[in-house]
Amino acid sequence: MAAETPRPLTLTADPRLDAAVAQGWEAMAVAIAAAGAIRASRWLARRAGDPDLAETAEALFAALLGADPEDRGEALLALAEVAEEVEDDPLADALWEGALESAEATGDADAIAEATARLAVLAERLGDPLAAAEYRIAFLNWRRRPGHASDPEAVEEAFDEIVRLAQRDGAQKEAAVWAYRQACYARLLEANDERAVEGDWEADPEAYSGWA
Repeated sequence: MAAETPRPLTLTADPRLDAAVAQGWEAMAVAIAAAGAIRASRWLARRAGDPDLAETAEALFAALLGADPEDRGEALLALAEVAEEVEDDPLADALWEGALESAEATGDADAIAEATARLAVLAERLGDPLAAAEYRIAFLNWRRRPGHASDPEAVEEAFDEIVRLAQRDGAQKEAAVWAYRQACYARLLEANDERAVEGDWEADPEAYSGWA
């Protein structure tokens, strides 16, 4: 029997950046800043196995390292999308965390909803429906704060997903509670109540929480 050919070793362009991915967004932000846009873009291209990605990624990393908060947020969203396209879940998770943090800092409701949804999908893919639900719950709590507004569809989607995830996690009682909360919100929306678009729609200001 012939000996198997060893799999070629893929060397990383920047071990520090690779290590930072596993540590989350805060560590990644520090590592990217230390590496700079050119080095970070080459690292991403090599990690993705796509040399042509370097040019596009360089512009995104440059925007990420720039001074404009909106440009940074858009760059993070784009980089997170790239990570998902190449099916790099650990990198996508870290970048979506960064995108969520950036969106919360600028108050971009659409970006918050998008990043939250992507993080929830990744958490569920790892087999943790409760963690996935907690991302959705965090979005609803953000939306309920004074002065915070969003597309009602984002709220309805969050409720839908929390109910589904509770059922998947075997938390049937909690699923019923969340379904009731969703029905109450839906009635406000149907009545064109402004609380369905901005601020807290609940009579009780206590923040939502997940299940044990």
